[in-house]
Amino acid sequence: SQVPLAHSLLTSPRSVYRVSIDRVFKMCNADGDAPTQTYQTQASLQRGTLVPAPTSSQPAQTGGATGRLVIEDFHITYGGYTYPYGKIAYVEGRPPAPIVLVHPNYAGCKQFDVDQAAFLARVGYVGIAMDLYQENPDYRFEDRNPSREDAPFPDAINANSSDGEVEMHEPSKRHFQDAFRVMNELLYHPKRIRALTAAYLEKARAHPAAHKEFAAGIGYCLGGQTCLEQVRAGHNIQGTVTFHGLLQSYPLLNLFTSEMRRMTEEEYQSQVDVPPNNYNTKCKVLVENGDIDDHVPPQAIEFWKKEMDSQGIDWRFNNHARTPHGFALAPGVWSNCYTEDADRRSTLSMLSFFAELWPEFPQNAVERNACGTRLGQALEVLDALASSGAGDFTASRL
Repeated sequence: SQVPLAHSLLTSPRSVYRVSIDRVFKMCNADGDAPTQTYQTQASLQRGTLVPAPTSSQPAQTGGATGRLVIEDFHITYGGYTYPYGKIAYVEGRPPAPIVLVHPNYAGCKQFDVDQAAFLARVGYVGIAMDLYQENPDYRFEDRNPSREDAPFPDAINANSSDGEVEMHEPSKRHFQDAFRVMNELLYHPKRIRALTAAYLEKARAHPAAHKEFAAGIGYCLGGQTCLEQVRAGHNIQGTVTFHGLLQSYPLLNLFTSEMRRMTEEEYQSQVDVPPNNYNTKCKVLVENGDIDDHVPPQAIEFWKKEMDSQGIDWRFNNHARTPHGFALAPGVWSNCYTEDADRRSTLSMLSFFAELWPEFPQNAVERNACGTRLGQALEVLDALASSGAGDFTASRL
């Protein structure tokens, strides 16, 4: 039987819908805009699409035949609950490839995350879109990225208020208010975050399409926090990449009030059952950050750097000029601040990072990612010593 979430955040009264819309939107979107269009999957990322045979000079690793893009259900059961919306993406007929876990943003696993897993599969990996939220009547799967028609904007809110408070209509309220409750409930339970991501990793390694050793993670917003929890937990992954991800796993206090804020480190240690850290010091970390992301203030960056340096972890921090939070979310995804240049550069940075981690697995050229951003470049491993990690790389135009 399914076990409902029990945390008080999910059982608190919901009859009052009046919230500070400025504080709600700014949590995950610096501009405060709902999407201006409905999200659409790129044609090349749809299930069953033919993926051409690789042109790499190392076909033994990538396989030599044209194959179809496979997207299948990938469910895990933890704590008596089966998480129903996870997906695995891979290309049929290819040898086992490195796993890349896709950590969703505050909204939870949705089509965009599945499509990014499909993009990674086309590149040459096995993508896993992880479902980390228990569904409940207040926050259903369809609430994770409501269509434009289901939640019209600006009609979704009543802005005729003189006190700075506005009333959200039901579809928008369900998305923002209830997503934040579920997100905050998860952040109050870092042990669950670590156990769930470990369960996905363990099950992925048992899949015939997946490599038994090589794995990494990528994450957006909240997904950046859950990526870093894998590093702190000591999971056996070689790397992790965060896109506009927060650097500490602090829950929010005073949710949906004028006093809403993140916990401090001291509050986090005293009010949350924080598990002991067992850092994977061999895991490399890449952070793709927007320079005007006010959810990642300078003090958070400095605290994180000291944390990583104290463990000798190899990290890189790319700061994108004049770029807001949500820059790597696709048009049509709620709370996106899609920024084409930053999305392209950060995607290429991720691909270079993976080529460095696993040079013996050459990448296939893919024209566009899940955002629809044209990448314009592809990486090729040149050095015959790639299997030793000594490969050189070159970028070619698409």
